[in-house]
Amino acid sequence: MTVNDYIQQKFQTFGIQLSEADLLDMCLNAKISGEDEMNQDCYIRVHVSIAQFIPSLLLRPVSMGEGGVSVSWNFDGIKSYYFFLCKQYGLKDELSNKSKCTFL
Repeated sequence: MTVNDYIQQKFQTFGIQLSEADLLDMCLNAKISGEDEMNQDCYIRVHVSIAQFIPSLLLRPVSMGEGGVSVSWNFDGIKSYYFFLCKQYGLKDELSNKSKCTFL
């Protein structure tokens, strides 16, 4: 399975179809080719790249209608997946609205 196939299948479970540009963004961020074989060596880089991509994905509409066809995706599910990835890989949570307090 290629990296592109792996990423597409991960997002399909949430009802999200990715464009070639989306896949390219994630692969460039992970510094790998989408045509590379998905394996243990690139596993963490791919997951970190997915986590870093999700905030921009959440800016998109949750549902769209075009030509009588309605497409929607699992917003809450992908957001939960994002929080899981951030915790698992020690990434900064860019979506949290936690207040920050600075003591002087």
